Amino acid sequence: MRRKYRSPALRVVIPGVLLTLLLMTLSIWPPPLATFLEGKIYDSYMRHTHRPPASGSVTVVDIDETSLAALGQWPWPRYRVAALLGKIRDAGAVAVGLDMVFAEPDRASLRPLSGEILRDLGVRIALAGVPPEAQDNDRALADALAGGPFVLGYQFDFEAARGESCVLHPLRGAVRSDGNAESAVGMFDAPGVVCNLPALSRAAGASGFFNVTPDSDGVLRRVPLVIRHRGVLYPSLALAVYLRSRGGDALLETGPEGVEALRLDDRRIPLDRRGNLLVNFRGGRRVFPHVSAASILDGTADPATIRGKTVILGTTAVGLHEIRTTPLEAAQPGAEIHATVIDNLLAGDPIAQPPWARGLQFTLVLLSGFLMTALLARSRAIWGLAAILPSAGLIMFASYRLLARHQVFLPPLVPVATLALVFTLLTSLRFLQADREMRERTRKLALTQDAIIQSLAALAETRHHETGGHIQRTRRYIRALAVNLRHHPRFRHYLDDEAVELLFRLAPLHDIGKVGVRDQILLKPGPLTPEEFEEMKRHTLYGSETIRQAQNFLGEDSFLQTADEIALNHHEWWDGSGYPRGFRAEEIPIPGRLMAVADAYDAIISARGYKPALPHEEAVRIIGEKRGNHFDPDVVDAFMEVREEFREIAERFAGAGVEPEPPA
Repeated sequence: MRRKYRSPALRVVIPGVLLTLLLMTLSIWPPPLATFLEGKIYDSYMRHTHRPPASGSVTVVDIDETSLAALGQWPWPRYRVAALLGKIRDAGAVAVGLDMVFAEPDRASLRPLSGEILRDLGVRIALAGVPPEAQDNDRALADALAGGPFVLGYQFDFEAARGESCVLHPLRGAVRSDGNAESAVGMFDAPGVVCNLPALSRAAGASGFFNVTPDSDGVLRRVPLVIRHRGVLYPSLALAVYLRSRGGDALLETGPEGVEALRLDDRRIPLDRRGNLLVNFRGGRRVFPHVSAASILDGTADPATIRGKTVILGTTAVGLHEIRTTPLEAAQPGAEIHATVIDNLLAGDPIAQPPWARGLQFTLVLLSGFLMTALLARSRAIWGLAAILPSAGLIMFASYRLLARHQVFLPPLVPVATLALVFTLLTSLRFLQADREMRERTRKLALTQDAIIQSLAALAETRHHETGGHIQRTRRYIRALAVNLRHHPRFRHYLDDEAVELLFRLAPLHDIGKVGVRDQILLKPGPLTPEEFEEMKRHTLYGSETIRQAQNFLGEDSFLQTADEIALNHHEWWDGSGYPRGFRAEEIPIPGRLMAVADAYDAIISARGYKPALPHEEAVRIIGEKRGNHFDPDVVDAFMEVREEFREIAERFAGAGVEPEPPA
């Protein structure tokens, strides 16, 4: 008994455990679909949780539409950029990051411009008396950069190895905790760079890359703080601006799987293994103060918006600024994204995914899968369904609260999916198992029914030696007729697959009532007298009575109802002249009408003590003549269509005995 109990449970436990382990593996190496869905969950959390306010320490100086309308299209001459930087410095900015790159010499400088005019137009412009610094705008910009807390921006190139002459500024104090920069696992490694003019980079003394790459679904959720280039680590523009404003060094912490964090003085900034910061966005567009560049140049800007602030100089003008989709905003300028990262570093509150969160995720996957497996192995599926909803809700709520209260993102997708998938798989397996058991019980019941039917048919054979072959032939005759008629308008409501199979199985019982007829009449070699024939006709009633007694144990809707209709009505004639009740036409149940033709055909072609066997053709003729009086016209028409099949059955089972045959 114990072994029988454990076996079905194991058929649930083993698949549940295997699926749980598979899902735990997927939580380590999530497929693209899982990554996509986790990103959408994260975005939803970010939109609905209370956003931390901006620190108030970051300002965006904006080369906006107003500035372009007042001072002309971009790019401006670099002496004007130099003047803008000088005014920002004089207003008291603690650090200024330039979200732009000066890769080519300024063509608006007087010296190169005079050369182009001479070359193209043949006109010489005299520069005598013009100071040398006024002839070279790049020199003016370099002088401005050298006099203030400025950080230039540049772009790493991940496709082409270029920029050999670039002057870049490595991450100050970038010492890894377990080795050197070249061995960092998973970190972005750029072969090339698009940089500023070397003179400008040397003058500024600080620079950082402004590469940002959205996730595969096009949403920017994380930005790299550190990228490796030719074996050296370089900071992002935001990180370089932070270091310029606060001073100090940065220590990159790594582990076996790659980068883990960046330590800035007393702050530990969590990063992913590639060196990305998961950005804690403060809100949509213009969450930071924006000051128009034109207002700074013309002196109308409020100095308080710059004094003591960290500044990002960029643009929101249409066609000039880099647009990114973030969890909170469909179109956010790149300058605001850099400002957000700086604010995260200043406040020390970026979103974290620490190692313990990953361990907790694994634990939740294992607990969800194993507990659901144990529950479904011992209880009904309804209890598993009842457990899924609160468990999934609790996991989602805990994940949301971690993000809202502690800036830690614990992806809830795989634990919740584990609950749903384990429940779905195991309930499906239990359903299939129950279905197999039900089909097996049905098969055994059908075999039991066949055994009973064949045994009763064998009982009839002991009384009448011709009955055995007659039984095997007539059951196949009636199936041939039923298959032919199954699509007929008068019969298709009754003759479905189940009914056809039932007729085949129950046809052997049509003459079961002959066991109640006296031997002197049943085995008489000659014709019966009228009195004897009246007694012979009672075999239909004897058969019906026998079947109904068995039916009392099974109910009126049992399969024996069809057997009763066959045994009682297979000698009723279409014109009402049959027996035992004189039914006519549609009053005769369909099984009786089919059996009447099958029984009559076999009686005609079979030898009896009182008559010889007639050939198949004669039987066809006789049945055709009795169309519409003895037999249902449509059944006779079906017989005519399958008469050759009747001939083959008669030849194959001539003199056959009772043979068990399992249901189809």
